[in-house]
Amino acid sequence: MEFILVTGTTFPLIFPGYAAVRRAADMTGRALARAGFGLVTGNPPGVDSIAAEAFWAECQRLGRHAPDGYRQLWLPHWQRGLWLPGAGFAAPESCVTALRNTREWIEHAITLAGAGVMIGGRRGALAIAERFIDAGKPVLPVPFAGGEARKVFEAILRDWDLAPVPGLSQRQFLRLAIPWVGHTGALTKLLLGTLVETADVFVSYRRSDTDLTAGRLHGDLVDEYGRGRVFMDRHGIVPSADWLATIDAAVSACRLGIVIIGPGWLAADASGQPRLSSPADIVRREVCGLLAKNRRLLPVLVGGAQLPPLESLPEALRVLTKYQAIALDNSNWEAGLQQIVAVIDAEISAPAKAVDSAVG
Repeated sequence: MEFILVTGTTFPLIFPGYAAVRRAADMTGRALARAGFGLVTGNPPGVDSIAAEAFWAECQRLGRHAPDGYRQLWLPHWQRGLWLPGAGFAAPESCVTALRNTREWIEHAITLAGAGVMIGGRRGALAIAERFIDAGKPVLPVPFAGGEARKVFEAILRDWDLAPVPGLSQRQFLRLAIPWVGHTGALTKLLLGTLVETADVFVSYRRSDTDLTAGRLHGDLVDEYGRGRVFMDRHGIVPSADWLATIDAAVSACRLGIVIIGPGWLAADASGQPRLSSPADIVRREVCGLLAKNRRLLPVLVGGAQLPPLESLPEALRVLTKYQAIALDNSNWEAGLQQIVAVIDAEISAPAKAVDSAVG
């Protein structure tokens, strides 16, 4: 389980606009529980306490054992940045690590958490953010909640060329500034995109047919989900790697395969035989692998292409024609992209055990 640090505003009476901070902290705690993350907080009241309470409640609603996913880093009142008392979340002793000072607190937070989220906050927030980035871990400040998180957001943007947030493009980072309405916006997707170990989405295409379109779609999906969650051979295979083994591993690990079909998808080889009829054809290998793993398939038709006639496909690939396709071209690109994103969201938000049982 990957743990996320949530930290921010402590004392509501001295912070303007605290209602927005409180709501953002509550939404964040619940979103982390739904996404399967663990939570790390401190022991003050305010953001730490609210996020912990929301996380705990959401775990109980989902039937999860909340103590497994919660860690509290405890400091004495006089070490919490402001000498003011206040009761935080009452965590079980098994979840609490008692620490002596702020420096020790930060180092423990970096050790436990794969990423940090900042909501509101006060002096010292930038130091925490810088330590996370120095340690190669992403930190996501929520700027619209105000406080030091806004200043951290601006400071990170100012120094982006020297110290970018690991795993994120600047364009992705800017999505944090969009206020949340009903959900935590891009936050969960950005966390998953920076922390995921294997790609959820596999993009299959024929280079001689749809190379440019596949590249454009890959770029848009990376902006939406993060580079680590979308596999495409041109970007997902490092030099000297066994490329066939890498592709097979990506097929096995993904949860959904996008099959891009253009006018030349059924191209013939040098002998005049359809390339798909050869077991050595990489597109056939990819699609057969996705079908064998019982992955959900999404055919995407580009350049005016149609789904191939059943009789034109090898027996092993004929099941592809049962899937509803999405047509994508320049004139409807944004609308088509949103359809694709909706399909991906519906698939990857389903419990992972559903995929495991399908592989079975």
